[in-house]
Amino acid sequence: MKHAFILILALLFSLLAQGQSNASIEKMRRERAQMEEQIAMQEKILTGTESSISSQVSNLNILTARLKERTRLLNETRSQVRQLERESQRLDNEIAALESDLEKCRQAYADACRFYQNQNASFNPLTFIVSAKTFSQMNRRIRYVSEYSVSLREMADEITQKKDTIEHRRSEVEAMRLEKVELQKVQQANEEAAKKEEKQQKSIVSQLKNKRSSLKKEIAAKQKQMTALSKEIERQIQLAIKEEQAEKKSSRPAQEDIRLTGSFESNKGKLPIPVTSAYIVVGEYGVQNVAGMKDVKQNNLGIDIQGEKGATARAVFDGTVSSIFQQGKGQIGVLIRHGSYISVYCNLSDTRLKKGDKVKTGDIIGNIQVSENGMPVLHFQLHKESSRLNPSDWLRR
Repeated sequence: MKHAFILILALLFSLLAQGQSNASIEKMRRERAQMEEQIAMQEKILTGTESSISSQVSNLNILTARLKERTRLLNETRSQVRQLERESQRLDNEIAALESDLEKCRQAYADACRFYQNQNASFNPLTFIVSAKTFSQMNRRIRYVSEYSVSLREMADEITQKKDTIEHRRSEVEAMRLEKVELQKVQQANEEAAKKEEKQQKSIVSQLKNKRSSLKKEIAAKQKQMTALSKEIERQIQLAIKEEQAEKKSSRPAQEDIRLTGSFESNKGKLPIPVTSAYIVVGEYGVQNVAGMKDVKQNNLGIDIQGEKGATARAVFDGTVSSIFQQGKGQIGVLIRHGSYISVYCNLSDTRLKKGDKVKTGDIIGNIQVSENGMPVLHFQLHKESSRLNPSDWLRR
C-alpha cells in the first residue's frame, strides 16, 4: 500500500508540473504572437517624406514612439528568454533527481526479485499456506503472499511511471529550447530594426538642430493651438456640467450616472484605443522633450494617436454625447460623458453623432482629419469632471 500511495503522489505531481510548463509555454507563445502582431502594425504606419519642419517633427515623433514600443517589446522578449532558461534549468534538476530515484527503485526492485526467487528455491507458497496451524494464521499467510506479489507489481509500475515522467520532462526541455530559439529570432529582428530606426532618428534630429529657431517657433504655434483647444474643451465641459445640474429632473436618472462612473472606474487600464486601425501614440501626455533636444519641449494635454489611412475614431466606453464643437480649420471635437468621466475626441473631419446620442463601447464617432504627413492623427483627452487625466493610464496599450 505504501508503494501505491507513493505512485499516486508521483503521478499527481508529474501531471501538475507538466501542466504548469505547458501553460507557461502557451502563455509565452500568445504573448509573442501579440508582440509580432504589434510590430507588424507599427511598421504599417509609415513616416512622411516631406522636408518641412512640421513633417520632420511628425516623423521624429513616430520614430521615437516606435523605438519606445520596440524597446518595451525587446525587454519583454529578453525577460521571456530568461524565464525559459530558468524553467529549463529547473526541469534539468528535476530530471537528475528523477533519474536518481529511478536507479534506487530499480535497485530495490532487483533486490526484492532476488529475495523472492531465493525464497521460492526452498519455499513453496502453497505448502506455506496449507501448513498453517489455525485458520487465522492461514489468512495471514495468504495475505502475506498476496501483498508481496502486489508490492512487486507496484514497484515495477513505479519504475515505469518514473521513466515516463523523465521522458515527459525531456520533451518539455526540448519544447522550451525551441521556444527560446524562436524568441531569440524575434529579439534579433527587433534589435536590427531598432538600430535602423535609431539611425533615422539621429538623422532627423541632426536636421532639426540646424533649424532650432524655426523649430521653436513651430512648437510655440502648436502650443498656442493646444492652449486654445484646451480652453474650448474646458468651456464645453463646464457647459455640460451646468446642463447636468440644471436637469435634475431629467429622464436619465442619477442612478445611471453612478452606474456608469463605477463601471468606467473599474475598467481603468482596459479601455480600447479610440482608433479603429493599427496605431502608434505619437504624442504622450504631459511635458515631453523633443527627442535629442533637451531644451525643446512640448506640452500635451492628452495623447495623439496616429492610425492608418482611413482610420476612424471610436468610443472608449458607453456614454452620452454631451457636446459637439468646432476646433477651427474645419476640425470637429466630440465630448462623450460616462457618468462623472468625459472622453474627448478632437481633430475629426466629420461626425455622424449629435448631442444627446447614446453610444456603446466601440461605436464609430467620426473620421479623423489627416496631419501634415497625410496620416490621420486623433487628439484624445480624458477628464473626471473638470480634472484632466492621463489617458495612457486608462487605455489598454
